[in-house]
Amino acid sequence: MKRILLCASRSSHILNFHLPYLASFKEQGCIVDVAAEGRIRHPLVDHSYDLRFVKNPLSPQNLSTVRQLTTLMRQHSYSLVCSNATLAGAAARSAAARLKEKRPYMVHISHGYMFGRDNGIRSVLYRTVEKYLAGVTDALVVMNREDYALARDYHLAEHLYFINGMGLCPQNFPTLSPQETESLRRRLHVSDSTRLLLCVGELSGRKNQTLLLRAFDRLHRQHPDMMLLFAGNGKALAECVDLTRRLELTHWVRFLGHQKDVNALYRSADLLVSAAVMEGLPFNVMEALYCGLPVVASDIKGHHDLIHPGENGLLFDLQAADPVAAAARAMEQALFDPKLSVRLRSHALLDNRYTIGSVRPRLWQILTRQTDEIKTEIPEEVYP
Repeated sequence: MKRILLCASRSSHILNFHLPYLASFKEQGCIVDVAAEGRIRHPLVDHSYDLRFVKNPLSPQNLSTVRQLTTLMRQHSYSLVCSNATLAGAAARSAAARLKEKRPYMVHISHGYMFGRDNGIRSVLYRTVEKYLAGVTDALVVMNREDYALARDYHLAEHLYFINGMGLCPQNFPTLSPQETESLRRRLHVSDSTRLLLCVGELSGRKNQTLLLRAFDRLHRQHPDMMLLFAGNGKALAECVDLTRRLELTHWVRFLGHQKDVNALYRSADLLVSAAVMEGLPFNVMEALYCGLPVVASDIKGHHDLIHPGENGLLFDLQAADPVAAAARAMEQALFDPKLSVRLRSHALLDNRYTIGSVRPRLWQILTRQTDEIKTEIPEEVYP
């Protein structure tokens, strides 16, 4: 019986993105183990190992985690190890590199590289690590244009594959009736005329919600009948709440915490907003577009794979002289330019290639080494 290991920095990553693939492995009779921070209790997971990952790549804790992963791989002789994102990906592949005996088939899924082509300290550090680990990366999977180009040009794996994200599950986002969306507004004590701006995701420095708050502050002075909703928790929550208080926006900004069902929020809002400084292929943007919600977001990789300015959303420059003003201006145009707002709403759609039905077969082929069935590395419709 084959045994596989999925590795991620946090257990929530596995639960959010990998359950359809775990189900497929279980159907084949595999033993499925998970190594991540936070223990998982789920019928699709046979063994869950609670390991710590620290964002500082030089932390001694990460070296301890590498040793633990090495021990797991030696003890269980996994046929496949699938690692995800930067920290867990580096730890799992470093552990595999330490094995003197036969090592498992290593698949790494990058959810957004933390480096570019520049020679800044951060880029050089992360790029060097990825180049070092290329030798133990049997299959490398990326999900946006820039990361594909980086992986190709820096030779980060012998076999490089492209997927359109991890696959959105349409059944999680059913169409709601007008009465159902009105009910949500009533629960929030929001009138029909109030414009709702929505931000979905972890509150963190990388997601950059403080910029959204400052942009909303400027926009709200001109258009007071507006509200900004944050759906999510995170380390930056206290900072965002404090900034909201100092900007005297407490009445117009709501922190909703983690929401298991965000469909009603997407379907009731007027605009999704994001000021993230780094993304892979963001689920919140895909979910919003699937629900017919236009997006205003920072012009970064991942965002500009999904957003076509003037069609289904607008992008603003984080490197502008005044990025807060740039964000506020984009929000104002999307909401209050009559012709543009109608166009954005009518074109807020998600192509079928981003849904689980399209993504799952391709990723499954990669995970199970059926790569000879993948005719092209990059689908022509994505990279003409």
